[in-house]
Amino acid sequence: MNKIDSRGEQQQVDWQAFLRDYFDDVHRYAVDQGYERIWPFWKEGGNGKSLLWEQWQRWDEQLQQRGAVTKAVRGQVKPLYWLQKGEELQIFVSWELQRWYGIKGKPAVEEASWIMRVVLSQKQDGWVVEQLEECWGDGAAAPDGDEASSPSTDEEERLRLPTLVVHGAGGYDASRAIAYAERFWNRANPAYPQFTDNCTNYISQCLHAGGIPMLFSREKGRGWWMRGNGKNASWSFSWSVAHSLYLLLKSGGPPMRAVQVASVEELEPGDIICYDFDGDGRFQHNTIIVARDENNIPLVNANTTNSRMRYWEYTDSTAYTPNIRYAFFRIRGT
Repeated sequence: MNKIDSRGEQQQVDWQAFLRDYFDDVHRYAVDQGYERIWPFWKEGGNGKSLLWEQWQRWDEQLQQRGAVTKAVRGQVKPLYWLQKGEELQIFVSWELQRWYGIKGKPAVEEASWIMRVVLSQKQDGWVVEQLEECWGDGAAAPDGDEASSPSTDEEERLRLPTLVVHGAGGYDASRAIAYAERFWNRANPAYPQFTDNCTNYISQCLHAGGIPMLFSREKGRGWWMRGNGKNASWSFSWSVAHSLYLLLKSGGPPMRAVQVASVEELEPGDIICYDFDGDGRFQHNTIIVARDENNIPLVNANTTNSRMRYWEYTDSTAYTPNIRYAFFRIRGT
């Protein structure tokens, strides 16, 4: 890891100890909702404290609605790199979290991982948190190579049959898609490019692993395909852009031959949920159902905010708004 400046190792030890104590109390707060214990870590007026509290409060409300009770939380926070300007210290950390809960007397676990940006400032008696934010979260705007390559408003018209079908046409095996979703929910498959906003790339990989054939085209606005890796890789919008995949699923055509249904209760493991967080008609996120809880409610896996066995509604997401809309798709295959 990088050293921050010439002030010495003691300062580095001090902020690392402060950060460890802070996240330890955040993990305790997730169990008992004792939010008052984390307030002293924050600078008055700090950006992110109320957002974190509101997000985790919604997660707790979701559990209560499901008749579930939090049993334990375990997290691991690892500083990736940091830099200091004057009295301000900016740290990027990897945060992995496991939440155990009980539902109808049976144990269950939800997992997530984030890249967080933490801004600390120094006071006479130590450090305080000024800002905490998720670098790449659910429905985040993507950099070059993904959402930045979004097609224009005529994309629905241009999503037509391409010229080539590959990877067989034996139908969709949901169990294979789920096995892939479980294997790669928090790590990249080196066979594919990795995007900063990786949610749709991950879902496309899951569907492909389940037996959905790629449909190649020379145009990025047609078909559903990924070619190559590294600098020479190319892909269709529908493979990598959340709204474009939604439009392809909505079309009901190959390769997915998806069927849109009215409610989440009609979905099965291996099916897809699309999320329009703002309710403006443009979908920003996709997940795959991998299991059901003891109330028969779907649990999903996703990327960008890497999530495993997450409650499907996403009311605990940083991207959540009261205007959120969902689209539910059964996957049939060719």
